[in-house]
Amino acid sequence: MRGPGLFRLMFWRALLLVAVCLGILVTLSFHFQARFLYGDWQRDLQDQARWQASHWPVDQDPATVVQAWRAAHGRVRLTVLAADGSVVADSRPDKPPLDPRLIGAGHQDLEVLVGAAPLPGGDTLVLSRAGQPAIPFHVEFVPVVLVVIGLAALLVWPPVRDLTAAFRRLSSLAARVADGHFGETLDPPRQRELAGLVKSFNDMSQALRDAEMRQRRLLADVSHELRSPLGRLRALGETIARRPEQANPHLAQMDAEIALMDRLIGDILEAARVEEGAVPLVRQAVSLADWGRGAFARLSSRIEGAGIGVSASVDADATVHIDAERLFQALGNLVDNAVAATQGRPDARITLSLWADDAGWGVTVADNGRGIPAADLPHVFDRFFRVDRHRGRRTGGAGLGLGIARSLVVAQGGRLTLDSTVDVGTTATMAFPTLS
Repeated sequence: MRGPGLFRLMFWRALLLVAVCLGILVTLSFHFQARFLYGDWQRDLQDQARWQASHWPVDQDPATVVQAWRAAHGRVRLTVLAADGSVVADSRPDKPPLDPRLIGAGHQDLEVLVGAAPLPGGDTLVLSRAGQPAIPFHVEFVPVVLVVIGLAALLVWPPVRDLTAAFRRLSSLAARVADGHFGETLDPPRQRELAGLVKSFNDMSQALRDAEMRQRRLLADVSHELRSPLGRLRALGETIARRPEQANPHLAQMDAEIALMDRLIGDILEAARVEEGAVPLVRQAVSLADWGRGAFARLSSRIEGAGIGVSASVDADATVHIDAERLFQALGNLVDNAVAATQGRPDARITLSLWADDAGWGVTVADNGRGIPAADLPHVFDRFFRVDRHRGRRTGGAGLGLGIARSLVVAQGGRLTLDSTVDVGTTATMAFPTLS
């Protein structure tokens, strides 16, 4: 069974708290007011008792005087006590006898005020009346309390209502997102804290939508990329079936297609592992100069094997903590892209640089190839994206290398940037902010 709403419960509890606090405040105010005024009241009653004793008619019966007093003073009780404390006359015999401890100065009972004075003949005149209750309750203040509670309700109810409605909308949207309606959002409310919550939820919804779109696009891209080599394999198989005697040349082509599929699947799996952070990094203290010379030597032979000129420079003398093999993998992907971009270009050349300064260190791969159009630069790290869409997978790659390289660089605390101009060349930079 569902309980009451949180904000409605808060509203009623806040209203109850206001009522209780107001009641306590009013009660205490009268209580302390009574204490402040008690002395004045007590002195006034004591003076009245002395005056009445000094004008006491000694020739009259005390009972007669007391009855006359009762007729004239309904609220003040007059009692005549004998020397032994017994009651001689009482204007209110229907009331309980007066406590002897209240007679005399110094008593602090707020509920009874007492003034006493000696009479001729040894008797004592006592005047008493009801004082202020210890916990007063004044009916005349009930409307004031109700008005204050009503004003508090009018002030508190609108934000409670708005918060309840906003959370209901957010709950409804959360249920829709849970059902798979990713990307749906809410307009942020006026309340700052709730607006931050709604914005975070909107970002989550859009992130889920983007993740779903990436997953769908990945499945579509993988299906498309595998369809071409599978179609060629099927065609080669049908050709071999029709002409078995000419199988040898086609078997070599089938082997190339299988190798292409193996490389494509490996790239896809590697990209998925890197993006999910499933690739473990083995960080070790590495000399930048030694790592740079070794990496550039290995890559220079690859570049020269493609008929492209290469120059390398190492200007760093520091020790860093990196995963050297993973960083070399990222650098190799950048070099592969540079080779693909410069092949067939006149005077093709690739420059490799390792540098370090006070701000950090980095590796640069610069080429004088075809360059990347400005419209394509924001997409070069997307899966399966290729700048030259006319190049096949055999020569142009699967379009995953730059994405893998960036993920590997980011995993080690760096960033990968590309600066390119069409027909001038491209410069890729892996930059790391510190030498620690």
